[in-house]
Amino acid sequence: SPTTFTPATDIPVPEDYILGPGDQLSIQTFGSKSLTSKNFISRDGNVVIPQLGPVNVVGLTLREAKQLIEDKVSKEIMGTQAYVSIGKLRTITIYILGEAYQPGSYKISSLSTISNALFVSGGVNERGSVRNIQIKRDGKTVNTFDLYKLLLEGDTSLDVFMQQGDTIFIPLLEKKARAYGSFRRPHLFEIKEKETVRDLFYFAGGITSEAKIDGKFELTRLNKDSIQVKEFSSKDQSLLSLELKDGDSVSARSLSSLDGGVIELRGQFKYPGYYKIRTNEKLSSVVKRAGGLTPDAFIYGAVFVRKSIAEQQKLSFERQADFLEQSIADAITGGQIGGLNAESFGPLSGLIAKLREMEPVGRQVIDADPLRLKTDPKLDFSMVDNDSLYVPSRPTEVTVVGEVLNPSSLSFKSGYSIGDYVRSAGGYRDSADDKGVFLILPNGESQSSSTRYLGRRQQAASIVPGTTIVVPRDPSPFSWLVLAGTITPILADSATAIATVEALLD
Repeated sequence: SPTTFTPATDIPVPEDYILGPGDQLSIQTFGSKSLTSKNFISRDGNVVIPQLGPVNVVGLTLREAKQLIEDKVSKEIMGTQAYVSIGKLRTITIYILGEAYQPGSYKISSLSTISNALFVSGGVNERGSVRNIQIKRDGKTVNTFDLYKLLLEGDTSLDVFMQQGDTIFIPLLEKKARAYGSFRRPHLFEIKEKETVRDLFYFAGGITSEAKIDGKFELTRLNKDSIQVKEFSSKDQSLLSLELKDGDSVSARSLSSLDGGVIELRGQFKYPGYYKIRTNEKLSSVVKRAGGLTPDAFIYGAVFVRKSIAEQQKLSFERQADFLEQSIADAITGGQIGGLNAESFGPLSGLIAKLREMEPVGRQVIDADPLRLKTDPKLDFSMVDNDSLYVPSRPTEVTVVGEVLNPSSLSFKSGYSIGDYVRSAGGYRDSADDKGVFLILPNGESQSSSTRYLGRRQQAASIVPGTTIVVPRDPSPFSWLVLAGTITPILADSATAIATVEALLD
């Protein structure tokens, strides 16, 4: 509801405007007598004409008042003609009652229409009718206003001017029907007597192109002791002409295969961009539509992001933060750790805060090699709406992060080991855990710097371009932090995984 209602005063006044006390008439005479006057219509309905006296014009239209005054001047003042126009407009009092958002009495411009008056009160409340708004004058209903005519058709023929003392009465909503599914404007609609299913289609804006192809609809009706469901097509005239009842609903089906969503392909595709996908369309199909990969594509570094995975990862981070907070509280109350001050808790609080604030990218490890997708159908998964696939060009660097003197990206050198790259980054810091070093591979997989197989320690797989080497912090100096060994890998793995994706996307 607007706090003020100031209608435009510079719009033309229609000839059928009905004059009343408070309106101002501007009268100019030309000829043998040249006079000008601006007089208000008095409460008894008279306006004073210079040298002629009062003339009663209340209840007349502007056209009728002009004719009356011009004829009177030309007859009673020889050789003189009059020109009549309207000056200031009066303010009228109306009442807005019933199921209005803010019922009460309102002062509005005499040029205000029904729709203007509804704006004053904020419109109709949730229980009110928008199609049977009644205008009462002297205790009788003189007009009804259907807001659908104005909103859906732009028809202003029923939007008449209000008069002094008029009442806008908004009755309760009586009948309604719902259109849902593949309509252009699915919603709950008010219906009148004799309106049909075809009218509901019109209110809902018609059906979408997908529904036009399928053309299947269902009418659901609540009976006294059962629910009746009727299936029909867009060519079934008998159902389209069926009169609606209160509580009816119509659903429009569409071809689900046309409603798979939109995905994005970026990077080393022949035709990167946004693609409309069908339901259950496979990755290989979308890549083929994009013209395949370019010769510079680095398949091993493909970054596939899915919104639902990001949401799951975010939830997992929050649960880990809750678990850590509860575990620390239990350790303190159980006497496992003690003698801690505020400074000791600072780093731990910061770690947990980072875990809560971290926004995961939602990366999923996939195999995007078209040849492997073709030979092994199990790798060829279905795409969903908002999926994103980025295939970078072949990188030439290896990144070292964490507890090294100079975290940086280094040029890839064939045959270099983890130790070689760490030394190139300045070597380990005193706080480094040199036995917990792990790798983030370009495809998103994490791998320890060494693995165990049948009790024997083996060297990790060869480092490839695009790999990130992570050197975590040694938790042993923080003997008071019994959970450091748990917290550090979580944060390190999450943060560097995000950093790796961002590095590939650059």
